[in-house]
Amino acid sequence: MSARQGKGKKKDDKPPPPTGPGSKIIALPEPLRKGHIKRIGDTRNVHLQFGTANMKSLPIEIYNNEELSELTVRFNAENNRMKKLPKSISALENLEFIDIRNNNLSSFPASVAKLKKLTFLDLTANNIKKLPNPLHKATSLKTLLASKNRIRALPKNIGKSPSLEYIDVSHNMIKSIKKGIYESSAFINLSNNRIKEMPAGKVKKAKLKKLDLSHNSIGIMPDTICHLSCLVWLDISHNSVDELPVQIGMVKYLHYFDGSYNSIKAIPDEICALGSSLDTLKLANNEIALLPEEIDKLKKLRVLDIANNQLEYIPESIRSLAYIEEINVSGNQLNSMKFAVTMKSLVSLLIANNKVEVVPDDIKKMRSLVTLDLSNNGIKELPNTIGHVKTLKTLNIANNKIRELPDTLGKDQILSHLDISRNRVVSLPPDMRKLRNLETFHINNNEITAIPKSIEYLYQIRSFNVSANQLNELLLPKTLTHLYLSENPLTLNFGDHKSLFHAMGDKDHIRNLTHLELCKLNMDELPSALFNCRMLKVLKITDNKLSTLSDQIGKLKNLEYLDASRNRLFDIPTALCDLHNLRSIKVTENGITEFLPGILKLCHLEELDMSFNLMKILPDDFGSLNKLMKLDLSNNELVNFPQDRVDVLASLLELNVSHNHIDVMPTGFPYLYRLKVLNVSSNDLKSLPGDFDKLKAAETINFSDNILEALPESMCKLPSVRVLDVSNNKIVLGFPKAWENLKSRCDVKQSDQSSHKKREPQVRVVKEEEKTSPKSAKKKRNVKGQKNVEPANQAPPQEA
Repeated sequence: MSARQGKGKKKDDKPPPPTGPGSKIIALPEPLRKGHIKRIGDTRNVHLQFGTANMKSLPIEIYNNEELSELTVRFNAENNRMKKLPKSISALENLEFIDIRNNNLSSFPASVAKLKKLTFLDLTANNIKKLPNPLHKATSLKTLLASKNRIRALPKNIGKSPSLEYIDVSHNMIKSIKKGIYESSAFINLSNNRIKEMPAGKVKKAKLKKLDLSHNSIGIMPDTICHLSCLVWLDISHNSVDELPVQIGMVKYLHYFDGSYNSIKAIPDEICALGSSLDTLKLANNEIALLPEEIDKLKKLRVLDIANNQLEYIPESIRSLAYIEEINVSGNQLNSMKFAVTMKSLVSLLIANNKVEVVPDDIKKMRSLVTLDLSNNGIKELPNTIGHVKTLKTLNIANNKIRELPDTLGKDQILSHLDISRNRVVSLPPDMRKLRNLETFHINNNEITAIPKSIEYLYQIRSFNVSANQLNELLLPKTLTHLYLSENPLTLNFGDHKSLFHAMGDKDHIRNLTHLELCKLNMDELPSALFNCRMLKVLKITDNKLSTLSDQIGKLKNLEYLDASRNRLFDIPTALCDLHNLRSIKVTENGITEFLPGILKLCHLEELDMSFNLMKILPDDFGSLNKLMKLDLSNNELVNFPQDRVDVLASLLELNVSHNHIDVMPTGFPYLYRLKVLNVSSNDLKSLPGDFDKLKAAETINFSDNILEALPESMCKLPSVRVLDVSNNKIVLGFPKAWENLKSRCDVKQSDQSSHKKREPQVRVVKEEEKTSPKSAKKKRNVKGQKNVEPANQAPPQEA
């Protein structure tokens, strides 16, 4: 611009944006150029970076700068607040990569079809209802990610996209799919939608190789599935299929099939025709009573999961499967495991929850066995030959009737995980050195009275569970990270230097211990050595007689999980509020009378359970707990919600304030967008705030046993609700207009309405700052039925 031209312009005028023909990146505004435009390596190519920038829209210059249009190959704008992306995105003609996940887009411009070099497109977690119809014209596109949107149908020609290798449209609202998808050679993920049927498989050119239809509502698999000649991978788990078509045996290249969690009653014999291809067959959690007698024809079978069915026996022919590595038959009615003990290739055998009483001596022939789960059976003893399975690393024999362990166990093995919990074991082998490779050793719920001194030779052990035995004393291996001591008659002499509780805090143990359980030990105080365990992350001290947690708990700076439920606590020490890594606090069933305000400083807290206590008031500001996901304040004496903004609890998923005396819900309450479970039953609510449809994620809502006289119309617009309970209230004059429509799509409970239902007025506690505030005093005078609590030695004022 010449000086003469410049004189005619006002000082406040800004120069035009550096766009149009011949425009250069150097001419763009400096904040844009330096903050969001990055060169890729030593090339001239450009990466536009707008991720996590709290943006509602992108600078218009990026679409009109000629040099930027030519050089931009990567575009990131994830984690923002954008509702729209302009069609001029196609001006970035050389784009290869677009990531715009976690925004609020309701659509995506069809101009994306002009991006002939685009290979990757991520639209995950937006509000998109429809994908662009000409998407298949983006001829280089290989990966399309569009899960967690509101898509109701796939583009008609999606199957004609020449380069697509992976399409993820899971977690959407798709109710039906066209058979055109079978023409795509991509891996298509349609899980977690609302699909009710698979389309017929008859298409001209079936190219589909992998299809995931799990977690839908499919009832029937089509007979024409045999026409999907290229299909190699199919997942229809978590549906309502009750029968497999015999034609499944004609899908000749199928090597992976998962039909778990359906209602399938039989496996067609024809499936055995897949002997040259099928290597993984999963049919767990169905109603299958028999396996095909010719299962041995599945020569390539490597994984068989038939857990939680109704099998009473396994065909002998299964022994001929030379390549089988994993078998899961847990949760059936099997009384024998002889079918498996000669299978030399078997690496993992899971037979938990059956009726097996005998472990055959021939188990020694299982030369490859690494994992064996025999838990929850009726086994009384283990054969000595189990110690000859040299490959065995994990053995779970929990919940049986075993009284002793064979001397051979661990002798010629490298056992790393051993679980003998819930048996009838009285003693352990005196020489524990043969189990020196153990990392996990669970012996809880037995009748063991002493631990051999040789336990000290378990140099690899990390997790040791001795709960619910008859131990008075215990030696601790020095490598422990997880220790479970609950329910033992342990000597509680904390001052004795030889005591377990003294050793717990010495220098050899405090370096490692991260998880500790001291439940049901009849403790009335915590051992001081405990507070030396500075690496401790999880502490469970439930079901004792503790009246205080001690201020020394503030030394446990790494603590993340604390459960002190069912004790005699009347308060929480302020030192607890210095534990900034805490994620979960449970102090249910105590005698706590006040909510410690310092808890609100624990910004990483995800779960807080203070149910079944005696609290009457809550702090006003819960704003710091923006990561809290579960809050349980039920069964207290609360009279109100926090008076400050409630919507700051942005991450809250579950809220339970039932069985209190709350009579008003804050107007901002419906803005808890992520809340899934809400229980406000058995309170004193007379009305509810409007805008209830803002609770978009709410699935279970309980307002039963209040004194509600009406419900807001917005309650009928709740998009995700599955269970709604408003029974036992005073709603006698009718329900909202759209009530019947709501009842047609969710479980509604509305019985026991009575106009005569009453609640006694509750005594209100007044906070100290309110007592001295003239403004609050004036406010209280205008509220009927609210009274101050008198001192403890005086009776409350009588009603007139």
